[in-house]
Amino acid sequence: MLPWVVAEIGRPRPGERDKPVVGRPPGSPASRGTHTGNGESVSSRRHQAVCLCVSASWVRCVWTEEEVERDRRPWDPLTHTVLFECRPHRVTKLLHNSREPCSFGCLVRDTHLCYCYVFQCQDCTKVPEIISTLRQAGKSSARNDDLAAPKPAASSSEDCTPSASSAFGAATMFAKRFEVLFCGRVTVAHKKAPPALIDECIEKFSQSVGAGGDPKPESGGGLVDGLRRALALPTLTRDGGTGDGEVRGGGYGASSGGRPVVFQPDPSFPCLRALDENGLSPELHTHTAGVQPTSLQENRTMLFMVGRSQIFLVSPDTKKVAIEKSFREISFCSQGIHHVDHFGFICRETVEGGSCTFVCYVFQCTDESLVDEIMLTLKQAFSVAALQQSVRTRSQQCDSCPMQQLHRLCERIEGRKLVLPAVSNTLLCPQSHTFKRASPKSDQEENELVMGSLRSLYEQKQRNRGDCSLDGRGVSVCGVGDGSLGVVPEERKKRGRAELRRLWRKAILQQTLLLRMERENNKIQASESKRQRLDYEEITPCLKDVTLVWESMLGTQARSKVKFNTDTVHSAVEQGVPRQYRGEVWKFLSEQFVLRQPVPVRSPSDNRPYKELLKQLTSQQHAILIDLGRTFPTHPYFQAQLGSGQLSLYNLLKAYSLLDPEVGYCQGLSFVAGVLLLHMGEEDAFNMLQFLMYHMGLRKQYRPDMIILQIQMYQLSRLLHDYHRDLYVHLEQHEIGPSLYAAPWFLTAFASHFPLGFVARVFDMLFLQGSEVIFKVSLSLLGSHKPLILQHDSLESIVDFIKTTLPNLGLVQMEKTINQVCEMDLSNQLQAYEVEYHVLQDELCDTPAHLNQSQRTAQLERTNQSLRQQNLDLLEELQVNTH
Repeated sequence: MLPWVVAEIGRPRPGERDKPVVGRPPGSPASRGTHTGNGESVSSRRHQAVCLCVSASWVRCVWTEEEVERDRRPWDPLTHTVLFECRPHRVTKLLHNSREPCSFGCLVRDTHLCYCYVFQCQDCTKVPEIISTLRQAGKSSARNDDLAAPKPAASSSEDCTPSASSAFGAATMFAKRFEVLFCGRVTVAHKKAPPALIDECIEKFSQSVGAGGDPKPESGGGLVDGLRRALALPTLTRDGGTGDGEVRGGGYGASSGGRPVVFQPDPSFPCLRALDENGLSPELHTHTAGVQPTSLQENRTMLFMVGRSQIFLVSPDTKKVAIEKSFREISFCSQGIHHVDHFGFICRETVEGGSCTFVCYVFQCTDESLVDEIMLTLKQAFSVAALQQSVRTRSQQCDSCPMQQLHRLCERIEGRKLVLPAVSNTLLCPQSHTFKRASPKSDQEENELVMGSLRSLYEQKQRNRGDCSLDGRGVSVCGVGDGSLGVVPEERKKRGRAELRRLWRKAILQQTLLLRMERENNKIQASESKRQRLDYEEITPCLKDVTLVWESMLGTQARSKVKFNTDTVHSAVEQGVPRQYRGEVWKFLSEQFVLRQPVPVRSPSDNRPYKELLKQLTSQQHAILIDLGRTFPTHPYFQAQLGSGQLSLYNLLKAYSLLDPEVGYCQGLSFVAGVLLLHMGEEDAFNMLQFLMYHMGLRKQYRPDMIILQIQMYQLSRLLHDYHRDLYVHLEQHEIGPSLYAAPWFLTAFASHFPLGFVARVFDMLFLQGSEVIFKVSLSLLGSHKPLILQHDSLESIVDFIKTTLPNLGLVQMEKTINQVCEMDLSNQLQAYEVEYHVLQDELCDTPAHLNQSQRTAQLERTNQSLRQQNLDLLEELQVNTH
């Protein structure tokens, strides 16, 4: 219906002279006017140069003074007049088709009305870019309004920067998350597909990889690839303009000329920078059709998230949103028949030139049960979204409204040729002269004329009705569906050699500038991220002399092969560790431990490097994803929903679960990994986690049977009995065992409840002395707070004091605790208590005399297995303590 709307707006009104605007040079753009929902046209400001500004939160259209526009000054309410201003999601429909390639329109919904604004550009190739930008802005704005929580959303974004926080964070707050393997994409012919589509796609992927080897990625991060993307896609200039030309417009039916309609995307808008109009990241966006499998050499794992109205795919490797699709864009979801661990969906995408195509995305899961869960989640999400949309639509509809009747009529006849019976000529009698004068030459022209006549008829009925406002529905029915008014492909103009050379020079300069700005931005982000991660209060300020000692040891050439004096290292750790060097100090202490280890420690069976582990899927994904939001929920680095901190933590825990299948993932391990990530990069943190688990003996307490944790609770109880007898008796009288309060201390190394400054000092001692430090800290904390604990006389009050009040230590108390840990030695007592525990267990498990032969055999087998496990544990402990 756009040609009809444009003609209606361009038609001179009674008493209005059709003359050029004074002072407007040739080629100026024009705002064509507005058309309201009740058929009234507002054209007092037609054929005026305007500035169209699009940002994440506002769409603003202003007309400017001549000299202000020529100087390109920023928008100023004193010199610019606002034509309209609204939230991006209030733009309910975007209009464009081949009949008017230089024109485009938008419907802006107000409280009671809809307004249609029509613009005309001099360069018709810029119209698709403007439309796609407005669509992306509307998506982000709708997510902010529909999914915003009462509290501010955590900072999270496509590019994981604080400036792009609200949209993605709000959209994923209620999302259900799964880890999948992205297999590739296939262009299909129809929005629906046969049940065997997923299996056929997988076969095509196998044939493509087998025929041509490992497929190369379509786009990369180099200069040449960047230049190709810069020439293939519309680019943004430094000042926010588009391409190498301005978006211009002109009067309807006249030659264009004059000032440009400046299209200014907000540079802080995340979707404009991270994703294209199809909701794809630049790494996944390609212009070639057909079968496109992903590279086997790259990390193809993704976090597949199903939200309230969108589907997101986040790459934990790049920390960015790779794919974003709304439910409206998805037409088909299916699971593989033979490949039951695969699934996929079909969605509509816009290809180069503006035409639409359908693409099938295929993914792989760990097993069939996970695919079933994803398909059920998608079904439920689609059903809920459709129900909510139906409720919203019914609340706004008036079935007896003539314009609503026209809307339903348009839906029924969309895409068909109108063949009117003879009786319809009577209804269209007042407009019958229009057919004779126009003499339509095609079905499309005839349909447009018929629909224009029908619209006039129903508008007259609406005005005669008088008891129901249009409420914005009049203009809504004027706009035809997205398919009939989509962007049509335009013929490419052949460019001369000089123009191509100029474009190449400009692309090279833009790409060079872009790479330089990206490097500087990465440096700034790295510096800010490090400052954010180390934002905690030190309890032991490191003096300058001690800092110089650390700098000397850390700067030693080939330090991983040099044994330093043990007393010097111990003294330096006791006096404090510089916060900015703490990650390097932990690596240094691990290197010293390995050099002094006489017996090599049993290494994990899977020796694959960290990057290779990240390419695999883990069966522990649900437990890990649930605990991401529970790990340091108040720390800014981990607070963002699927921000860089949470994604790095997911990578680390996933890699260890694949490295050590026996342990996999256990609650509490995320806090240990989180402390490491605050002080070093992902790969270094993974190596240090592996060191703590295998070399320092933490791995035993995370095994599924939890036997070692039971032994540790018994050892702590015996230490309290020997060192603080009155406290031990008081806790026993109220039946309070260490498992009620001390289990989180051991599983998280005090990181779940205590201040980070104190936890960092505990980790300093942990890397120096091993897991014995946790016993020392626990004993010191309970002993120093013994008088306060003895004052409580109930189980609830005692446990509440130990869990909530005790962790809120002052700086003096924290430093005193660390100093006591440095002076304590509990190794002999701990070994004796462990043997005592096993003896007691053996006495409890003595074989009764009344058992028959088979029962005795089974009992002996269990005892033998337990003894073998004890021997392995003692061997590991011997390896840890011998240094």
